[in-house]
Amino acid sequence: MAVNSQWSGEKTRFLVITAFGLVIGWVIDRLWLGLAITFMLYSGWLLHQAYLVEQWLQKGARRSTAPDTDGIIGHIEQLIFRRKQSDKDRKARLKKIVGWYNRSAAALPDGTVVTDDNYEIVWANDAALAYLGIRGSRDSGQRIDNLVRNPAFQKYVQTNDKEVQEIEIKSPANRNMTLAIRRVAYAENLFLFSARDISQRVQLRETRTAFIANASHELKTPLTVVNGYLEILADNDSLPDVVKEQVLLAEKHAKRMSDIVVDLLTLSRLENRELDTKKMQHLDVATLLQSTVTDLTKTNSTHKFAISADPTLWITGSQTEIQSVCTNLCQNALQHTPEGTNISVSWEKTADGSAQLIIKDDGPGINHQHLIHITERFYRVDNDHSRQSGGTGLGLSIVKHIVQRHHGQMDIHSTLGSGTRFTIRFPAEHVVLRQAHSQPAA
Repeated sequence: MAVNSQWSGEKTRFLVITAFGLVIGWVIDRLWLGLAITFMLYSGWLLHQAYLVEQWLQKGARRSTAPDTDGIIGHIEQLIFRRKQSDKDRKARLKKIVGWYNRSAAALPDGTVVTDDNYEIVWANDAALAYLGIRGSRDSGQRIDNLVRNPAFQKYVQTNDKEVQEIEIKSPANRNMTLAIRRVAYAENLFLFSARDISQRVQLRETRTAFIANASHELKTPLTVVNGYLEILADNDSLPDVVKEQVLLAEKHAKRMSDIVVDLLTLSRLENRELDTKKMQHLDVATLLQSTVTDLTKTNSTHKFAISADPTLWITGSQTEIQSVCTNLCQNALQHTPEGTNISVSWEKTADGSAQLIIKDDGPGINHQHLIHITERFYRVDNDHSRQSGGTGLGLSIVKHIVQRHHGQMDIHSTLGSGTRFTIRFPAEHVVLRQAHSQPAA
């Protein structure tokens, strides 16, 4: 409405000046000269007003120094001032929001560092100094992996492996502190690193592992003695049938307990000891699989095994651990499927050069809700059947740890009524190809 009013006033002024020019032209008997003079004066007045506004803008466009203008130029001056005031208010609001954000981020208990896409530090909160030794005001512009000189962290930053969501490292600012570091990409080409103190969690985990290892070690000898006496009693033909039945049952459960203790000790070793690279050797996996299946079919002839293994495909690894993978996966297929189930074992090279072990059965399958937990300790899909089959509930946990130690991947796919498929992939750098009548060559 105000714009229309200003234009209306400017039109009136233009008409008045035109009429005045016509009067002057009539007086001097030169109509166009009169119009030219009046329009030149009008244009000069407009230019002067525009000059005053331009000078006002150059000096900061303060309200106190606003020039006294009129007409459409005056209206433009008012619009400029209103827009400037609006921008000023908007900037004040944004500054307030940014202040709130900075105070909130600075108050976070976790160490937080923001970097650009080149991992150069943009901002860091106060906790980052205590956890990572990074001070935002001092270290801005530095690469974060140049300041946190931990090999695991530097690999985490440089490889940008999306499958590795979190890593654990010792704090560079406090060697008694263990940190869980997570990287999150956000906004445009920005990364947020958060470092959380998990020292207590690590201590509890180590205490639990030590307790299990010590308890298992202490139980191993007494159980061996108990098993020995039970075997002697079971071989005694003079025992009544009722007593002998109970002795055999006790022997079965004592043996199962011994197997659990052995598996717990194996898990403890896998969790607490690094893979000894000096003991790594070339392994004929095809022969290991054939030997494993032969031994299992001697004690269980109801399942039908089909093996397809490439004899030229070897890998570098620990023989006892790879043998454990083969045995546990085949036993798992036997123990958790009905009699007469078909089990196929495949060992082959993939298109990308990695080695792949697939063990598939046509059993009842596993419900999807159990698949994410199936490699956890003592997790059982069917408690009654698992106990009757004699499983310890630790086999797949052992397999998972061994595969991770050999930098492999484990994938489990199952459909109810269609069976289960376990796929183990070993990376190409662990693959060894053996030519006929020659030594293995990497």
